[in-house]
This record gives sequence, structure tokens and C-alpha cells, in this order.
Amino acid sequence: MIFFKKILFIALAILIYTGCSITQPLVQKSTFIVMKTPVFRYADQGFINKGKDETKIEIYASGTPVMKLEIGSSQVCSGSGLFSCLSKRDFNKRFLSADYPDDTLEKIFRGEKIFAGLNTEYKNGGFVQSIKKDSLYEINYSVFNGSIIFRDTINNILIKVRDS
Repeated sequence: MIFFKKILFIALAILIYTGCSITQPLVQKSTFIVMKTPVFRYADQGFINKGKDETKIEIYASGTPVMKLEIGSSQVCSGSGLFSCLSKRDFNKRFLSADYPDDTLEKIFRGEKIFAGLNTEYKNGGFVQSIKKDSLYEINYSVFNGSIIFRDTINNILIKVRDS
């Protein structure tokens, strides 16, 4: 009986320690982040945590978090009081553009191609995308050397991420 308790205790300890390590982000970067939309404007140092199933963005001003976004598989949540949780589609409608694919924000913060890779040109170890749709959006998006720039001139949206 004592042997069984020891085995159970060891198994639970291993489960607890390895269970916590599974939820750790795969990549965490300190970055300078600019997010300007018609609804909000933030520009300061922050962190991007890229996990397997979610991306977390935190922007700080004077050491205080002013913007927190958690992008999961189907929704975007905010810890900064701007909103609670919205579906990715509703987030786009409210803060970006209803005409963007649902995964646009997450792909930008991960430095991945948007709009299913439409109009991708590879240059200097990175890529550029120019995507236009009459009166709906005019996007210039580039990912180079630890720098991400997303600009939509029609919807007045600018997102910049630069490694610190």
C-alpha cells in the first residue's frame, strides 16, 4: 500500500510539472508595437507570445499594461477593458475591416502571409504583399528582418512590430 502511494505521488508530481510546461508559449519576444485603427491607438514596448494555438499581445506604457489581446482559434479576448471576447469575425468588423479574413490579425502578429498568400513577392529573406479591392481595402504588408508592417490606407489601419 505504501509503495502504491509513492508511485501515485510521483506520477501526480510529474503530471503537474509537465502539464504546466505544455502551456508555455513557444516563442516570446520583446517588441515595439504600433497599433493604429479608427477605434484605438497604441504605440509602445510590449511582448508577443506565440503558442501553438494562441497568440498573446501585450503593450505597456511606463511599465503598465495598456493593451492585452489573446487571439485563440476562434476568438479574440482583451484584458484591457476595451471589450471582453469577440469572435475573430466580430473583432474585424469592430476594429479592422469586415472584409478581412478572420485570421488576419493573428497572421500579422505571427509574421505570416495574409489573405491566403495573395500577391506574395519574396525579397531579401522576407516577403511583401500588396492587396487591393476597390473602395474596401488597399493593403501593403511586409515582413523583413524582424520587422512587420501592415498598412491599409483605405481603412486607416497601421500595425507595426519591430524586434527590440
